[in-house]
Amino acid sequence: MEKKGTSWGWIVFWLVIFWPVGLFLAIKKLTIDKSALMSGKTRSFTIIGWIMIVFGGLLLIGSVEDDPEGFMILWALGLIIGGIVLLVKASKTKKIAVKYKQYIDIVVNQNVRSIDNIASTVGLSYNIVAKDLQNMIDIGYLRDAYIHHSNREIAFKQHESTVYAQATTVGQVAPQTIAVRCPGCGANNVVVVGKVSECEYCGNAINA
Repeated sequence: MEKKGTSWGWIVFWLVIFWPVGLFLAIKKLTIDKSALMSGKTRSFTIIGWIMIVFGGLLLIGSVEDDPEGFMILWALGLIIGGIVLLVKASKTKKIAVKYKQYIDIVVNQNVRSIDNIASTVGLSYNIVAKDLQNMIDIGYLRDAYIHHSNREIAFKQHESTVYAQATTVGQVAPQTIAVRCPGCGANNVVVVGKVSECEYCGNAINA
């Protein structure tokens, strides 16, 4: 089962109550949870990052003369640094998400396998695209895929498609399936109507 890490609610709670713990949990979440990258939560972290910087700045100004031991100054500097780290991480995550969504659209939705063609579409070199795709494979975005360097393409291992056969029991009918675009990564998924499914590529929930 894929690791999801701490829930977003707890992360925001710790960022407000004790930011060092919240910052650690947020970075860890974006590292181990592949759905987090595509979830659009970076906007919240950007806002919290700016709040930390502003609050830290005000605290620093107010504690220059009233904190001879320097404790509040250190805490204020920590808030500012933590806010900057959160902003940088959020910005980097957002850029990676945009790039990965573009790759998923080309490879999954448009069924393009040639890495040279993918590189031409996104305006990057073969080596950069091959490295990006390998990173996506390692994280789990492109399940059962591998880079075929001799053919200069991304390939998928052959696997049996899930088939919903007609039930033998009288009165039962096979579930209806439709293609739905994932609200997270944008990949097309075949899901059962009326059932909440998980995106095959990024793990976000899909309602059909």
